[in-house]
Amino acid sequence: GALIVLQGCSSDSDSPTEPTPDPTPTYSDKSGVIEANHGHTVTLTAAQQQAGEAVTLTLTTGLGHTHTVSFNAESVADIAAGTRRDGTTSVTDGHSHSVAFF
Repeated sequence: GALIVLQGCSSDSDSPTEPTPDPTPTYSDKSGVIEANHGHTVTLTAAQQQAGEAVTLTLTTGLGHTHTVSFNAESVADIAAGTRRDGTTSVTDGHSHSVAFF
């Protein structure tokens, strides 16, 4: 077998290079996808994602009523990172909705 040795070029400086810092995450409002929807919308704001705390969101009025849906802090962080998380709304007028964020 053959032994191959690779030598790198050296710089004029003996000091190690600083590690590149992780880029600052960017946040943007995310709209929920609502199953069996009839006019509701729901948004997880950039500020809520950046805060990283548990949230209870109120869906906009659809057919004269609203719902709420809650996500814990871990789910909010996952959504901010682009991972899909699903929640179920409160029951209003005899029904609820599944809400997905990603």
